[in-house]
Amino acid sequence: MVPRETAPGQEDAREFRKELVAAADGAGRPLTDLQADMMTEHYRLLREWSARMNLTGLKERAAILRRHFLEPILAADLIDAQGRLIDIGSGNGFPGVPLAILRPGLVPVLVEASEKKSTFLWMILRGLGLKAAQVVTRRVCRRADLAEFLPARWVTYRAIRGRECLGDPGPDLLEPGGGLIAFVSGVETDELRMDPPPGLRFAVKRDLPTTPGDAVAILRRQDDPD
Repeated sequence: MVPRETAPGQEDAREFRKELVAAADGAGRPLTDLQADMMTEHYRLLREWSARMNLTGLKERAAILRRHFLEPILAADLIDAQGRLIDIGSGNGFPGVPLAILRPGLVPVLVEASEKKSTFLWMILRGLGLKAAQVVTRRVCRRADLAEFLPARWVTYRAIRGRECLGDPGPDLLEPGGGLIAFVSGVETDELRMDPPPGLRFAVKRDLPTTPGDAVAILRRQDDPD
């Protein structure tokens, strides 16, 4: 997948790819050439569209790499490679799209309330050739808002109060063997540990060195074995 941007954009994308590969190698999570190419194209499109509309508050290449790409890379080994992945509040496709790149057996459902960002998400899916994925333009306030996609193998979120919108009884969130993978602050991790959403139990926490204090929390069904 070759970036098709103007010369400055091409140079920025080339530098991003080199830094991405080096960061993944340094974290002990090396990428294949295809994975690096797909993530670079995601980055290129994000930068291109952000020049026309405000898609992300992160402006520096290093910050985008660290927050949007390296964090999913550091967490991808916690999940298996099959089934539906619902990304609530997907925004610009993070963390759902990088996770789908790293685990190609996943079928992403990117749920986003903003029509502007939903349009961008469709562009990302087409640009990366993720034909089985879909974008759902919808605000999620309770589990019932996701009813037609539940139960899912995996549910993920970041930068939203996921515990609040998933805290009602509603339909089963996860299928047997599935998990909730939440990219959250230390405070939110403690809240999930002490008071998980109905039907779930706290399973594991992994600190994220990219953002001190943040972590990935995995929750499982209460009736799933350890």
